This record gives sequence, structure tokens and C-alpha cells, in this order.
Amino acid sequence: MFNARLEQGIILKKIIEAIKELVTTVNIDVSGTGLSIQAMDSSHVALVALNLKESGFQSYRALNNMTLGLNIQNLSKIMKCAGNDDIITMKADEDPSSMTFIFESNSNDFYL
Repeated sequence: MFNARLEQGIILKKIIEAIKELVTTVNIDVSGTGLSIQAMDSSHVALVALNLKESGFQSYRALNNMTLGLNIQNLSKIMKCAGNDDIITMKADEDPSSMTFIFESNSNDFYL
């Protein structure tokens, strides 16, 4: 089981936007110490290496090590649904075939 809450969701949004031009798919390695990504572009010229430590999240819980494969192009489209001030929570069950993203508004503004 994996659960991570990032109160400054814009950080994750900017990371995804920065790497989407280089790589199309990535494997996210989840461990008790944090998340890590290492991927090469299709021409094997650029390497994306990223390490997000558990201390950078407001809450972080990873019971088992797992690898989550994600399409960055699709993830970029999903991240556009989140506002810059939104809280982003990422979850994955024991079966790492799916990952859930929860966007929470940080403000109390309601629109009718």
C-alpha cells in the first residue's frame, strides 16, 4: 500500500510538465524512503533522474516497495485538472496496476 500527500501540488505539476517533453513513460519506484524515477528519452541522449524524499511530503506511507509504470503524457493531462494551490494525494494498493490521484482545493471558495 502506498499513500503520499503533497500540500503544494504545484511542485508535482511542474515536475511532470518539465519531463513530459523528454520521456513518454516512466517507472516510479516507491520505497519507505520516498519516490524515485529514472528514465531515458527515446533517442537515449537525455536521462531523467528524480528522487522525492518522504520528508518532502506532508504524509507518506509505503508498506512495501513497488514499481508503478505511468504514461507521462496522460499524467500531464490529469495534472491540468488540479489547480496550482490544490493538495495532491497519490494512492496505490498492493496491486500496482492502478494509481489514484486526489485533488483537494486549498481554499474555501464555492462556485454556483
